[in-house]
Amino acid sequence: MAGLAVVAGSKAPILPGHPENVDVRSESVSVRQLSPDGVSLWLYEVALASGEVRWDTEHGDEALYVLEGAVHVCGNSAPRPVPTRGAVVVESGVAVSVRCDGPVRLLHMGPRELSPPAAGPLGAAENNGHSVHAVGPRGIFEKCEPGRETRFYADSSCPTCRITLMLTGRSQRYVSEAHSHSQDELIHLLSGEITVGRDVLGPGDTLYVAADRRYTFTSGDSGFSFLNYRRDASFHTLARGGEPVLEGGAAHGFAYVGDLR
Repeated sequence: MAGLAVVAGSKAPILPGHPENVDVRSESVSVRQLSPDGVSLWLYEVALASGEVRWDTEHGDEALYVLEGAVHVCGNSAPRPVPTRGAVVVESGVAVSVRCDGPVRLLHMGPRELSPPAAGPLGAAENNGHSVHAVGPRGIFEKCEPGRETRFYADSSCPTCRITLMLTGRSQRYVSEAHSHSQDELIHLLSGEITVGRDVLGPGDTLYVAADRRYTFTSGDSGFSFLNYRRDASFHTLARGGEPVLEGGAAHGFAYVGDLR
């Protein structure tokens, strides 16, 4: 289907190194590409025995999600720990390193375009004061109720970055309404199963959805959990020709939990 692409995690080969502009230092490194070729966003699974990931200043807004293990964000202050299910948001142009003292498995995502968005729904982010956010497992905004868990680690409302990184899931069968988003997105399945058209995704698989592409998905009987990454703030539209609604934890009035390290 045009505007949709699936990458099966179990079939993703191990790469000779990290293709993006980061320096991965470890005695044992495994990198697999989980995003389709030729799209605006990229996603890699990075496994380290121990070591660090270093950024220079030539990058866009990027994020790490900790699948297994723990990392420490190292900068001008004391190292900030980020455990399993936490995230690190590296704002554009910031030089930083993330260290792990034992085995970790990470999801690393970012945009092909290194310049921060300038004309999205919330306008351009501030040019000065860029930093690194170390976010714990509860995220920054949450909406949790029986059968549902949704957490934003970044929701594009930060003054100095426009990245969105969200975890959402259900504990029972779920059928989404047909809808579209105004930004390209990557959906990485963490648990359960979802069906999109003829494609059935399981844990470790990734779905790319182009901006303004309408789609729906159905979960398995035990529900699902996935990460959703976008480069910029997005509008969500249900009915064709309907009123677009700004997305995000702040925009939807989710509870602010501020699990920052």
